[in-house]
Amino acid sequence: MTYKQMKDFVVSTLGLQDITSYDETALVGMWLNQGVIDVLSRTRCTVRCVQLNTQANVDTYTLDHGILALVDLDNALPQGRRYRAARNEFPIDPAFVLIRSDVLKIIPMPDTSGQTVQVWAVLKPTAMVLDTDAPDQESFGAIPPEFHDALITYALWKCADYSDDSSSQQGERYRGIYEGGDGRSGRLAEIRRLVNKRGTAIPIRRRVRLSSLSSSGSYV
Repeated sequence: MTYKQMKDFVVSTLGLQDITSYDETALVGMWLNQGVIDVLSRTRCTVRCVQLNTQANVDTYTLDHGILALVDLDNALPQGRRYRAARNEFPIDPAFVLIRSDVLKIIPMPDTSGQTVQVWAVLKPTAMVLDTDAPDQESFGAIPPEFHDALITYALWKCADYSDDSSSQQGERYRGIYEGGDGRSGRLAEIRRLVNKRGTAIPIRRRVRLSSLSSSGSYV
């Protein structure tokens, strides 16, 4: 669906105003774009490879804020191996750990500059503006069309809360559809299951873990 089609659906469903003197469609657009970020971050339905160049004797790097979530790391060298998410203070090399959401530590410490590490990550998309923009386009998130209903439901939730829509309990009905009563089920959980099934039949063997704060490092 295009940006305009999704906005029109939300406006007509909730009866929002689109007249010149009182136009609420800008709010709908804002929540649709926020929904793209939320779906990408919480389902990781679209990932892209980012090349990081290491520096000698530097093991901690600050990630660009355009990276919403980190999924996996690979050593791009022919003899390289996949980095494992560190599970304790003495991980098996090679490994990585997120010290904070935007600070990455690589183990072991690189001994030469110019080595390449491939980061598989969820990237922050460009906000949709034009009527013809669509969330399945690469620059706007590349979210598959079969998941666009989640974006609409997210916008319905937020806009219903804004408009104090009593028929949906101020958006709670849409929130339940979107993320479930516990915040970890609903349509988001369905998308995560579909994404995992599409990628591999083997369960993911690890999670990216956050570690305690350590000394600051260098920007990538």
